[in-house]
Amino acid sequence: MEKLTVDPNGTITIPPEIIEKRGLRPGDELALVESAEGFLVYQGGLDDSTLEWWSRLGDKERQLATTEARRYESLTEKERDAIWNERADSIEGEAESDEIELPTK
Repeated sequence: MEKLTVDPNGTITIPPEIIEKRGLRPGDELALVESAEGFLVYQGGLDDSTLEWWSRLGDKERQLATTEARRYESLTEKERDAIWNERADSIEGEAESDEIELPTK
């Protein structure tokens, strides 16, 4: 976790190593979301449906979502890939089980 400091102008500087690690470029959009525990920053901003979902959550649900997001962020890239690939494999398996043979002419 990185420590950020707000300067007298209200500006927060992201440490260079985080900018490099995340591949941030000038003009990239970040979303700052207030939660019960503080602030969450999302790279790439948030779409309208995500903002709508977040606004419907109660404090307990927001805390749970925040905890889960932090857990995911703490994973290595390899662990994250494994999660995504596992889900992709299960979707592929479900799709294969739904296949039917169509009659040919």
